Amino acid sequence: MDDLPAVGEAVDLLIRGGMVIDPASGIHGPADVAISGGKIVALGEGIGASARARDEIDATGLLVTPGLIDIHTHVYPGCTPLSVDADALAARSGVTTMVDCGSAGANTFTGFRRYVVERSACRILAFLNISVIGLVTLNECAHGPHVDCNAALECIEGNRDVIVGVKVRGSRNAFGEDNTAQPVWMARAAATAAGVPVMMHIGDPPPTLDQALPILRAGDFVTHSYKGQPVTRLVDRDGTVRADVQAARERGVLFDLGHGNGSFSWTVARQLADQRFWPDTISTDVHTANVGPPLSLDMPGVLSRLLHLGMPLEDVIRASTLIPARCIGWSDRIGSLAVGREADVAILALENGEYDLIDSHRKTERATRRLVARHTLRAGRRIGVA
Repeated sequence: MDDLPAVGEAVDLLIRGGMVIDPASGIHGPADVAISGGKIVALGEGIGASARARDEIDATGLLVTPGLIDIHTHVYPGCTPLSVDADALAARSGVTTMVDCGSAGANTFTGFRRYVVERSACRILAFLNISVIGLVTLNECAHGPHVDCNAALECIEGNRDVIVGVKVRGSRNAFGEDNTAQPVWMARAAATAAGVPVMMHIGDPPPTLDQALPILRAGDFVTHSYKGQPVTRLVDRDGTVRADVQAARERGVLFDLGHGNGSFSWTVARQLADQRFWPDTISTDVHTANVGPPLSLDMPGVLSRLLHLGMPLEDVIRASTLIPARCIGWSDRIGSLAVGREADVAILALENGEYDLIDSHRKTERATRRLVARHTLRAGRRIGVA
């Protein structure tokens, strides 16, 4: 147990009696968390017996984890048609860091920084779209001059505190009908020059997966990895993980879930789960078409789908805290409950019962447990509470 503030000095907040799961420090057991000045000042069993606190949260029967990191979101409302409000979603979902995935490009990033990053209670980071216009329109890479790796690099260099990578949508929806993987190469060029990863969305070709996948380097991401469409899924016709997909993972390419509105299939998910091909990172790809019914996506709901498939609870928490933090180069700041860190905390209930979970093809499976967020704390303050 780490030392508390001096005798007679009260901590700002005590989270008492919860089951702490912090994969970064190897903690999985009962513990209290003491917070002062927006930082974690003590973590350990029995702290609540000796600490005085100005405010308390009784976490008895609940899980206490690092604030969840949703590495694939769309949160640039008012500029891009798919984007949602970050704070409203964070408050209900235990997410303290949202990584916007390509909503802004080099020519629209200043507005994203001013009106989203600087005004949100939730921490906002970004993968910069290789198209200078971002997702103002959904054929963002169809006009060649919009795909500008020099403009992307300049924008990244000027916004290192927010931009963590480069986003490219490897799909006809973004590229148009031209059968080329050129925007993926341009994203890689910008990312290589900047020393950051690429996140590549996979969708209906062009380019085909076997055209685009070899372009990615160790540390780059494929997102929408549980997609069900026959020409974009990660499994062969017989349900076996594709050889080029397995080779990509072996060379260090990462696979992000990116549930989205059309990118999670129970059939493919079960085939991948049976082969223990779990996602490296778990994300929502939340946007206007899936934040409401019938999907009503949030991080606890997506995590619940992985639990239902048999992914161990601690691995689910790891893939939504430590691993995304590490993969974007932020593990020294977020993704852990270590003493001295900013107090980003999720308090979750693991409920038992019968719950219908729906996939992107509107197929339902009945789960016997689910995660639900009870509190979201960013720097020790509850998001959504005045």
